[in-house]
Amino acid sequence: MPEEKEQTEFQVFKTVFVHCIVIIACPVISFFLSKAFIFDTLFGLNSVSSNIYAAGVAMLILHLALGAFIYRAYFDQPTKTPSKQD
Repeated sequence: MPEEKEQTEFQVFKTVFVHCIVIIACPVISFFLSKAFIFDTLFGLNSVSSNIYAAGVAMLILHLALGAFIYRAYFDQPTKTPSKQD
């Protein structure tokens, strides 16, 4: 029985860890990619304007990632592991 509890705790830890990495990494990556490729190169905006728009993109991505985490935490049902039958 304790082995099943540890496995479930590890699954929860893994899920939270992955969401934390996504919440931290995706906005930072989206800021720099959108600034460099979309706002600086494609639209040719000046530095201040491209920073502002890229920050808006990063905030949008952050809110989507947080929403996905909250949705999963609230609506996901814990999976039951099949118990051994002797």
